[in-house]
Amino acid sequence: MIPMVINVSKDDDGVSLEFRVSAYANVIVIDSVSIKQPQESQNADQGPDFDYVFLEIRGIKPTITDFLAHYMSNKDSREYLHWLKDVKSFVEK
Repeated sequence: MIPMVINVSKDDDGVSLEFRVSAYANVIVIDSVSIKQPQESQNADQGPDFDYVFLEIRGIKPTITDFLAHYMSNKDSREYLHWLKDVKSFVEK
């Protein structure tokens, strides 16, 4: 599961919809939807449940979870390999 926050705005006035979702393999589950005002942090208006189609129309599709999972896995592997090289360098000195 990959937790994500997706903001969708129409104009530059700063008002946006904030979707908190859980992305699983081939499915995205919307956990909550909030209306965000400019500079707003905690007092968002919790609206009705939204269907996933709203996000899918905007390009947020279940296939993105596969991409994110592979990206995160590769990133972790690269960071771990870099860390191992640093440790090796330190030990050899």
